[in-house]
Formats: sequence, structure tokens, C-alpha cells
Amino acid sequence: MKHSFFQFGKNLWDRHLLHASLPNSLFQLVVSLCMMALIFRFTPPFFGGDLETARNYLATVASTLATILALSFSMIMVAIQLTASKYTHRVLDFFVRFPFNTTLISFYFGTIFHAIYLLSMIEDHPSDRPSDWLAQGMSADLLLLIMCFLALIAYLYFVIQLLKPETIVFAIQREYISAYRSGDYQEALDKVEQICDIAKKAVSEMDAVTAVFCVENIAEMMHGAKLPSEDADDVLWYHEKIVGQLIGIASISFKARETAVSGRILDELHEMGMRYAESGSLRAASIVIDAYALIVRNNLVGQQLMNMIQQAVEQIFSITCHVVKNREMSRDTARFVLASFQNLGEIGKLVIKNETYGHSFVAKSIVSHAFGQLLSTIVGPEGHKTLGVMRGLLFEYMKLAKRLILKSEIIDIVQITTWLRKEMIPYRGQEKRTYPYLYLFLLMTAEAVYLRRTDIVMLLIRAVGKYFEPDQNLLLTLCRSRLEIRRFFDYHEPERYLIKAFVLWQGYHAYTAQYPTGPERQIELSGAVEDTSTWRDLFDGLDPETFLGGEAAHSRK
Repeated sequence: MKHSFFQFGKNLWDRHLLHASLPNSLFQLVVSLCMMALIFRFTPPFFGGDLETARNYLATVASTLATILALSFSMIMVAIQLTASKYTHRVLDFFVRFPFNTTLISFYFGTIFHAIYLLSMIEDHPSDRPSDWLAQGMSADLLLLIMCFLALIAYLYFVIQLLKPETIVFAIQREYISAYRSGDYQEALDKVEQICDIAKKAVSEMDAVTAVFCVENIAEMMHGAKLPSEDADDVLWYHEKIVGQLIGIASISFKARETAVSGRILDELHEMGMRYAESGSLRAASIVIDAYALIVRNNLVGQQLMNMIQQAVEQIFSITCHVVKNREMSRDTARFVLASFQNLGEIGKLVIKNETYGHSFVAKSIVSHAFGQLLSTIVGPEGHKTLGVMRGLLFEYMKLAKRLILKSEIIDIVQITTWLRKEMIPYRGQEKRTYPYLYLFLLMTAEAVYLRRTDIVMLLIRAVGKYFEPDQNLLLTLCRSRLEIRRFFDYHEPERYLIKAFVLWQGYHAYTAQYPTGPERQIELSGAVEDTSTWRDLFDGLDPETFLGGEAAHSRK
């Protein structure tokens, strides 16, 4: 019963109170007039005062109702103006179209005019008692007075509901649906812009609840709109406009550090990116990827919001992987993947440049496990047959890797070697699966040799060289690409660095094959303490040489 009553009230609010039209207002007026006519006609006479009391009574009714009506409307208009200045001027339009205006004014004006009319019709009578028709009219006025107060209470309740921002947003959303279904897309976009304005003002007022509600409604509008597809991108401009509005809200929310609103915007962009990927529209998915990059570049980098940057990076990887899973590796797909990682590369460069721990973030969140998932999704069962598609991706990867190899701590590079081992070792017997990783490994090792990062060279070779036998064809493939990869070596000839890295790899592999657990060797203990006289007190003044001579010991490393 309670649910049915609530549903009835909701339907009444949706159909009549928020979307009043002229016929609806006329209907309200007719109903009000009919109710007053019935009250005037069938109310029994129960007034028992004299003529003087009747005059005072009618004057009091008229003045009281007029004062209450004027005061109520003044207060309501002040509240509406404050709400309009805080959120949107549309609340004025909704109030003007409010059908209860007609009902309330009809009751109040009808009662006031009727009381004044009866007051003008009072004549002195020898019995000092009002006539029957006058008594019956004053009785009706008393009943109408009670109904006016009840109507005012109901009216104030509905006006308060109207002033709530979620009610305003819901009303605009209803207008959006009507405009979109009628094919007036520009009008529909205007409604979206109005909700965006409310969200921006809510963020400025630190009202995160209202802002999140607005973002959810905008996302719902996007979900209900026709999705662009691979074959039909005719509605792409429509989605691009809405994504642009979300970027505008994000710009303000990130500056105000409203993380709840910001996180919700990123989540909604991710959901739309996934839907675009499923619909087959790479152009629409690219718009979302570009939106992430724009948000990070303009609003996140430099503000120490690393958790938000990480969320954006993870969602870009997620959308890109989803595209790869749902499409064949065509030229358009490869171009999309490359463009996505180029955006990630730009994010990585900005983070390294502006954030205190930028190198660690890039190593952990961009060029390690997340990239490994993307690479494994592309490789799939085809392995090195897709290397031609991935070369551009690997080269983009190297732009970031070079920055890490040049200046980062060794612990950051461990992030890379960890995902390399995790992705490669389970497929040691499958050359097709491991070939792209070995390609990247040899290229990174040669880069570390060029940059004279001996510690990183040893780390990379120890991480991979033990488990995989060097392949000279791989070296030849990279040497044949030297004109393409020499930019990573500052346009020096890369061949000698590739060869040196390969020889080190080959030597370490041969070493681990001969000594899987390390070589056995004899350790000399004598002579370990050079200045023995310093330690004389340790032996209570005796000659330390007697006790520090030592013998040889065997050790296995």
C-alpha cells in the first residue's frame, strides 16, 4: 500500500507538477471553481452571530487571507531567487508553470472576493441577525478558510520539493528525453548543458552530492542515446559534445579537489569508453581516451593527485584492451592502440617532469604490468606474427623506458623486469609468445648499455638471460631496424650497442648453463683483517695474529 501511494505521488509529480501546460492549468482552475461552487451551494448555515460580528468576521477573513497569501508568495519568491542564483534560472520557469499556482490563487481569491462581496451585502435588520443566505455564505467562507490553509501547507511542501536541486535536475532530464525523442538534438544538448551548469555550481558550493547526482544523470542520458558504430558515426558529434561537458565539470571538480565528483566522472568516462568499444566505434573510443589525457594534462599533473592519475591510466589501458579483444587486429585497430599509448606516453612524460615520484609512478603504472596486459592481449596465440603491428607500440614504449633508464632508481626498473619474467617464463617453450618480449628486452638492454647504466644492464640480463637462449635472428632483426631505432640512441649508430648487449646476454646464458646455482670457489680467511693491532683490546691485550690467521673455506654462490 505504501509503495503504491509513493508510486502514485511520483507519477503525479512527473506528469503534472513538473510539466504543467496551459490545458493542465485550465483544468486545475475548473476543478477549483467547481469545488468552491459546491461548497457555496451545499454548506449548511451554522453561523450564529449578529450583524456586527458578521462584518468583523468577513473583514477578518478577507484581510487574513490576503496577508497570508502576500507573505507566502514573498517568501517563496525569495527562496526561488536564491535557488536560481545558486543552481540555475530554470527553477523560475518551473515555478511559473507550477499548476498549484492556479489552484491556490483560485481558492484564496475566490474566498477573499466572496467575503468582500458578502460584506458589501450586509444590511441593517431589526432583528440584528443576518439572513439565511448570508449565514450560509459565511459558513461556506469558514469552510473555504480551512481549505485555504490546508492548500497552503500542501503548496509549500511541493514548492520546497521543487527547490531541491535533484528535483530540478530530474525535471530537466524529463525535458531532455522529450526533446531527444522528438529529434530535436540541439535542444536536448541544451538540457545537458543546463545540468552541467548545475553540477559546476554545486562543485563550487562544495555540494558533492548534487554534483554526483548531475553526473549520474548526464551519464544516463548518454547511455540512452544512440551509440555510434563502426558503420554509422552520424551521432558521434552528439556524444562528443556530452563528453566535452563532462570534461568541463571535471576541470572544476579537480581544482576544488572534490574527489567524489572527479572519481565519478572518470568512472562514467570509462563505462562509455567500454560501450563505444563494444559498439565498434573507434572514433568515439578515441574521444574518451583523449578526454582522459586532457583531464590529466590540464587538471591532475602537478597537484599531487597521483591516485586519480593512476585511475585514469588504468582506465585507458582497460578501454584499449577491450577494443583489442572485440576487434580484429586491423590497421584501424593498430592505429587506435598506438594513439592510446601515445596519450599514455604524454601522461608519463608530464608525470616524470612535474611529480616528485614520477619515475616510480611511470615504472609501476604505465610501463610494467598494465602494459604487459595490453601486450599479451595483442600477442595472443599469434605471437611474433603480430610484431609488425606492435613495432610502433614498442617504439612508443621505449620513449618512456629511455627516460626511466636514464634517471630512475634501480628499484623502479625492477617493476619492468618483474612483469617481463611474469609474462615470459610461463611460455618458455613457445617462441611465438615470447618473441615480442625478447625484442623489447634486447632493445632496452642496448639502451642501458648506451646510457652507461651498468646496474640496469646487469639487472635486465639477470632477469631474462638465464631463462632464454639468445637468438641471433632477433639481433639481426633489430640491426636491420637500426635506422628506425637510432633515435633512442640520440642518433648514434645503435648496432654496436645491440651487439654488446647480445654478447653479454649470450655470455650470461652460457655462464648460468654451466653454473645453474653459481660456481664453487675457495674463500681465503687469512688477511681479512688488515690492521690487526687495532683489535688488540678485543683479545684482552694478546697478539691478534694468533687468532686471526684463519683457514680457507669453501663457498657456493
